[in-house]
Amino acid sequence: MKKTNYKIRLWSYLLILIVTTGFSQKPDEVFESKFTASELKEAPVKLIPHPREVNWMEGRITVDEINIDEINILDEFSIQLIKEIFNTEHPSGDEHDYTLKFIQDNEIDAEGYILKVEKEALVIRFRDEPGRFYALQTLRQLSSKENGHTSIQLCEIKDAPLHGIRGFMLDVGRNFISVDNLKEQLEIMARYKLNVFQWHLTDRPAWRIQSKIYPELTKAENHRPTRNPGKFYTYDEIRELIQYAKKMHITVIPEIDMPGHSDSFTKAMGFTMASEKGMMALEKILNEFFEEIPKELAPMIHLGSDEVEIENPEAFMNKMVSLCQDHQRDVIVWNPGLKVSDNVIRQTWKPGDLKDEGYREIDSWNSYINNSEPMTAVPKLLFKPIGYKSNNEVLGGILSLWPDVRLENQNDFIDQNPLYPALLTYAWATWTGDITKTSDRYLTMLPRKGTEAFYYLQAFEDYLMYHKQRYFESMPFQYVKQTNNEWLLSHPLTKDEAKILETQLINGHAIDTSEWKKAVGNTIIIKDRFKQGGYFPEASKGTTVYAISKIKADEDKILQAWIGFETPLRANRTYTGIPNTGEWDANGGTVWVNGKELPAPKWKNPGWKPSKQNGWATKEDQEIPWTQEELYWTRKPVNVTLQKGINTIVFKVPSATDYQNWMFTFAPLETHKLFSEHYYQRNALFESQPDTQNEIIFLGNSITEGGNWKNLFPGKNVVNRGISGDVTDGILARLEEVVSSQPSKIFLLVGTNDLARGKDIDYVVNQITRILEVIKRKSPNTEIFLQSILPANPNVGEKFSGHKSNHQKIMEANARLQELAEKLSVKFIDLHKAMSNKNKYLKPKYTHDGLHLSEKGYLKWKKMLKKANYIN
Repeated sequence: MKKTNYKIRLWSYLLILIVTTGFSQKPDEVFESKFTASELKEAPVKLIPHPREVNWMEGRITVDEINIDEINILDEFSIQLIKEIFNTEHPSGDEHDYTLKFIQDNEIDAEGYILKVEKEALVIRFRDEPGRFYALQTLRQLSSKENGHTSIQLCEIKDAPLHGIRGFMLDVGRNFISVDNLKEQLEIMARYKLNVFQWHLTDRPAWRIQSKIYPELTKAENHRPTRNPGKFYTYDEIRELIQYAKKMHITVIPEIDMPGHSDSFTKAMGFTMASEKGMMALEKILNEFFEEIPKELAPMIHLGSDEVEIENPEAFMNKMVSLCQDHQRDVIVWNPGLKVSDNVIRQTWKPGDLKDEGYREIDSWNSYINNSEPMTAVPKLLFKPIGYKSNNEVLGGILSLWPDVRLENQNDFIDQNPLYPALLTYAWATWTGDITKTSDRYLTMLPRKGTEAFYYLQAFEDYLMYHKQRYFESMPFQYVKQTNNEWLLSHPLTKDEAKILETQLINGHAIDTSEWKKAVGNTIIIKDRFKQGGYFPEASKGTTVYAISKIKADEDKILQAWIGFETPLRANRTYTGIPNTGEWDANGGTVWVNGKELPAPKWKNPGWKPSKQNGWATKEDQEIPWTQEELYWTRKPVNVTLQKGINTIVFKVPSATDYQNWMFTFAPLETHKLFSEHYYQRNALFESQPDTQNEIIFLGNSITEGGNWKNLFPGKNVVNRGISGDVTDGILARLEEVVSSQPSKIFLLVGTNDLARGKDIDYVVNQITRILEVIKRKSPNTEIFLQSILPANPNVGEKFSGHKSNHQKIMEANARLQELAEKLSVKFIDLHKAMSNKNKYLKPKYTHDGLHLSEKGYLKWKKMLKKANYIN
């Protein structure tokens, strides 16, 4: 490409000129896919994973009632899916105008289906039960609710997966995760046609499997004291989870790691696994496990075998593998790991150990969620074909999550890792196998703008954003669009060179950028710690890269953005640490906006550094949980002031060590809030209703929406303004409608969903402060009642673990809300105290699922309000 020499002048007065000439496909950017970017963009519905073949027809069909052929043969999960899709509590085989028909067809591929949506009927052809189930999952995505009716896109789909194993692995040996939480992950996996859950049950800190023969294995004193000591799964719980997974056509692969990663075993037993006593004990443990968990529940078993050296590796592995095979279990081990026979499945986690030996293989290379950050995790998973560079019999792939560092709360494995963006991307890759040729460039960098790979990623981002907004609105989903974020990167500069350039930048001098590199993305990796690439993989420590971008604003405004420098890998607490007070980066980096240095966050633990800045972290550091301020997506977004016109963003990114993840992140967040479909439907209903005199408004989320307030307070002008799933942002966005009638009273209850989505207490209190101030300002005569956040009960119901894990935060937030009520002169109603038991959990008699209220709960609420004469 012919170079263009041009000058740019920085800061508020001058425009940055970034060349947007198209790129040719370069040798390091090999890319081929079965679907074109234009095909993906033109699809009227963004299906994940994309079907093998789809014929989109014009229009949609609206369904009020449906007749279902052979409904009596459907399993409970399929029936529940149909209830969700068609908005009915009682799907039936009665005669209705529209019919859903199931037809078994042995000519269809395993797990495949043919789905035909026409105006006359809906027909699903399938070979096996998974195929029928996946057809219904696709139908779920094709449908939407319009004015209370089900609307479905007309189409014909022929679909089947490329890979038989499409999985997710979670390590619960290092940090215990409850069965209820695991069930929630299984449900999300099933929606996206993932069919294997690898359950890593034992590791150094703890043994999580009940043992009748050796109960000392699960005793707290034999577990690491900081890692949920004494927490384990009974055989009943293991069977329960496996059976729950089977109903959604997910195979659970239990992993009992041996002979390494077994400190807890050694402490409990007094000898190692590889010793004669250890092998005898393992034989009894495995026999007991197989007796309790028959092959119908667990046809495969994983024996670990990696990261360990023992004197008798061949004898040990032959004995353990043979024992498992005697129980008719297919055996899996990690690769690299101890040597095993060719009939054992290898799960590859390092590409350097691939051997063309024809063995069966599961691909997990470069598929560790904890080893990447959100913006690079998605393209890395998207562009790496399953079985990349392998000539063995590739069965599929398993996405892995290893939270090695101690978790303070069990949901931290979700908050601290881009779990759901990665899971959806991996579901796409393992089902479609769409990308057939690729390059190593995409492991650390986005495709160059103008290439086919770039347009493919651009289209895929639309799919991710659609699903984020529609299905993950109340859950952590750490990804925002980034193909529109362009940069110019200087070459690595010495200290003297950097000093000269920085002086020019600060003084607004013209800068020649004709030799600067073009880059795209929210996260720019200059040099990867693992030497997998980056924009300057050969750069030396002690040098500095400068990066320039531009943002056009139609008006003066505040842009929220995630901003960060080195992102630590969540498995290993080795990085350069938290910056000092007033600084952005522990390595000396900073960021300017329109010539002014952007104020750094107020660090709670400024200057903290781990004991080591390279290699594997110390045991002591691994026991320090990650804090919100250490990860750019868990700390508060930064407010960036933009001026009307072109705004200039400049990053200074120095390298201090060879082990540093040399990188930076600038991720503009959505400029407007998007809420659930239900939110917009409810709010449209509210806006259509006329204002009345002396309204008593109950304002909040699903707990408020669930109350039949008119029946509870007959004769009163009580108005329900609850929206299921609502958060403080949602209430702020719809306050105009709430105060338009100048209501006599408003009872506000909000905050539990904010906390469940990872917002901190300061955020919740600040948001509620804003809500109260808006009400007071726009409806000054309204009497305001601020109600405490209700308790939850983790011992009731199987769902809402994210809400139920916030027990302590809710109590702390309520104390702050009581202070706020006094400060703003509004009445405070302590629902939490009135409805909690001695453990401060929601009393079981007041709830049916541990979060929402039962009829008795609402009657208790009514009694409180009447007793206090708040509603006479």
